[in-house]
Amino acid sequence: MTEELKITKMGKLRIYMTTGESIQSKNLLRKFFPKIKYLKIMEEAKVSGIMNAHVFHTHAAVQKGGKITQYSIEGDTSGLTVCLELVDEKAKLQRFFITHKDILKENTVIYKEVEFWEYPQL
Repeated sequence: MTEELKITKMGKLRIYMTTGESIQSKNLLRKFFPKIKYLKIMEEAKVSGIMNAHVFHTHAAVQKGGKITQYSIEGDTSGLTVCLELVDEKAKLQRFFITHKDILKENTVIYKEVEFWEYPQL
């Protein structure tokens, strides 16, 4: 018996930012304890029905030609880069990007076409 893969064209959106980036709020509590930006974007991805959302932490990075930042146990890690990766259909990712342009406008955002592989259900 030969098994065939079901291959679906999907898209991958990678959003790069530093771990120290936060969402500005008018709420007094959130001014003192701001919401972490990449977690807010991940929550928005879940609400929007994005299929997969992942956060990757880096140990060292250079972002937009700036200085090299690297992980240190004793140092400040708020400048390290994280990559938030969203995977879904291209149209859905485009809608997400347009809807959340105010949050994403300062960040590097890269789109790439990928394939989603799965075995067909019997």
